Amino acid sequence: MSWRSAGPALLLALLGLLAWALEPLLPLESSIGPRLLFTARGAVPPPEEVLVVAIDERSASAFGLPERPRQWPRSRHAELVAQLHAAGARLVAFDLTFESATADDDAFARSLQLAGNVLLTSSLRTDVWRSGGAQAVVEQVRPSVGPIGEAAREHAPFVLPKDARVDAYWTFRRGADHMPSLPVLAFHLFHPTAVDALVGLSCRAQPTADCAGPLATPLADAAQPAARLRWLRERFVRWPGHAAAVQRLLPSALEAPPQVATLVALHAGGSVAHLNFHGPARSIRTVAYADVARLAREQPSLFAGRMVFVGFSAESSGAQDRLRDDYRTVFSDESGVDVSGVEIAATAFANLQQGRPLMPLAPAAAAMLVAGWGLLLGVLSAWRARWWPGLLMALLPLALAACGLVVFTRQAQWWPLVVPLLVQWPVAVGLLLWLRMRHNRRERDRMHQAFAHFVPRGVAEQLAQAPAHIAAAHRVGFGVCMATDAVQYSALAERMDPQALGETLNAYYARLFEPVARHGGWVIDVVGDAMLALWESPPDEPAARSAACHAALAIQAALAQEPPGSPAALPTRIGLHCGDMRIGTVGARTHYEFRAVGDAVNTASRLEGLNKLLGTRVLASAEMAAGLRHVFVLRPVGSFVLTGKREPVDVVEVMGLAGPASAALDGRLTAFADALAAYRQGHASLAMSGFEALLRQWPDDGPCAYYFAQCRHLLSDPQHHDPKLPIQVAAK
Repeated sequence: MSWRSAGPALLLALLGLLAWALEPLLPLESSIGPRLLFTARGAVPPPEEVLVVAIDERSASAFGLPERPRQWPRSRHAELVAQLHAAGARLVAFDLTFESATADDDAFARSLQLAGNVLLTSSLRTDVWRSGGAQAVVEQVRPSVGPIGEAAREHAPFVLPKDARVDAYWTFRRGADHMPSLPVLAFHLFHPTAVDALVGLSCRAQPTADCAGPLATPLADAAQPAARLRWLRERFVRWPGHAAAVQRLLPSALEAPPQVATLVALHAGGSVAHLNFHGPARSIRTVAYADVARLAREQPSLFAGRMVFVGFSAESSGAQDRLRDDYRTVFSDESGVDVSGVEIAATAFANLQQGRPLMPLAPAAAAMLVAGWGLLLGVLSAWRARWWPGLLMALLPLALAACGLVVFTRQAQWWPLVVPLLVQWPVAVGLLLWLRMRHNRRERDRMHQAFAHFVPRGVAEQLAQAPAHIAAAHRVGFGVCMATDAVQYSALAERMDPQALGETLNAYYARLFEPVARHGGWVIDVVGDAMLALWESPPDEPAARSAACHAALAIQAALAQEPPGSPAALPTRIGLHCGDMRIGTVGARTHYEFRAVGDAVNTASRLEGLNKLLGTRVLASAEMAAGLRHVFVLRPVGSFVLTGKREPVDVVEVMGLAGPASAALDGRLTAFADALAAYRQGHASLAMSGFEALLRQWPDDGPCAYYFAQCRHLLSDPQHHDPKLPIQVAAK
């Protein structure tokens, strides 16, 4: 990660973490995330084991009773219990409270007693006691009226908020001695064998004195099943490592029912569980109260072995508006039909039955996802590539949303998506556009200050439009400079007439100009047989430096293809360097020329002249060739103090393109490097032997011949030159 991308990356990561941490105050994720995920997923089938018997407006009309369930005679409920019991329902839970006495309580109680499998909902009363400046909150359970409460198998509360969307329910009430809620109690009673197995595993994992007591008796029909649940829950809460210890024992419990794992997660989890809704209202299979008698006779298998929840569940929004026992959920729609309380209880039971409650991502994992997403977007927004960061910026949200939906659908795991997609991503897009605009503006300014794409014709047109500002028509910037010079041009000019010489130069420059233009450069100056070409390049990008090297090799290849003896086949020396330079008009008063000036231009020219000394064709500064070894065959040939300069320049020879064909040069380059290292360390004899061996194989190798002569001079005259110091070049 570069320093340019570090700022945006950290900004987006911190923004995401802040939005995620402020969830209690600004519930973006919890209010929008589930609705989007449930809508995208759609309805899914609930388990077959759960059924809802609905007290609805059609049943009230069929019985000639009021719509309000509290006004129904309890003898009617007694008949329902008898019908469900006869049809083989395994467990029945009434999402109704029976707190006041009526004339037919005894009939209802007898029916409950005979069935022995009915749970009742108890209300939970909260009292606030104040004394002085202190206060205490006391929760008290209000069970059903005497005979009914005594005849029921068990009772438990199921409290839902009326003024907010229902996304979760409480599993155990810690403030009420770990009291289980109705769906949790029903699940335990529905799977007594799993509860017995969990009790045994819990005692094996953490043996205590009460493990030998009556609470640990492996009987599903213990006198007080809710007490056993509270006992289990208290053990998991008291010992944080208890769940892991029980899970380690699970593989050895070969006959343990699969529901044991669900019970472990339930007891080890928090006091609130998120609801994994199956769909809109009545997604859980629902049977009208009035149809139970007929269906029990005609289709007893519909109820056999089922968990049956009984409660108010209206078919229309009008009935819901009159009784208000419905709750707003993620599936509430414009029709106004919300999910009833009894169906929410059935949904909670169904989630446990399937082992698929909605599980939010762990806080640490969620924070890592949000922060990592912000870092990724920040890096992309600051990347200077032309098109692919924008493409990735457009595709990544789709990929994250798809992954989140897949995990949500298949594993019921809830990833935080709202903050990454609706907070971080829009900010990242805005940041990307702003950074691109700023970069483009800077590039335009740089173009105004530098020479890129600033050809002489364009300058001439600009100067023609503003001749008064001709002296100020210049730019300063970073670039790559190529200086060339033809070998033996003076001798050629001496023996040719001017007309023929001009035609020869035109043919010669045609071989030079085409590779320069093809590789993105442009010719700024031509004097006699010398050419100066330029490439635009930001200092930290190698593209222009690589293009200049490609052009230099292409020039040598084009000249080598000339027929022998052709006047245009002039051997050419090339020097390459990069750096800051001023390009524009140079002159005064009535005469101006378009020139590039600066140390980069001068150094390139000196490197071109160094070719003559070393017997080479293409030389470049090490600064110019930095980072290009994977593209070109580069041979370091030493450090030289060029004519007119004080600081030495490390010089490399550009020998060709890297690749399979260049592998044969590896041994030659290694041997040359060893010999040069021996020379620079003062071991003249050893270096001379190395260069001599190379010359026997490659007698035309200019740098080897040069250093062989240097070694000979050094051996004959030790004061000739200190090889540890850069070589002074006396003339071009």
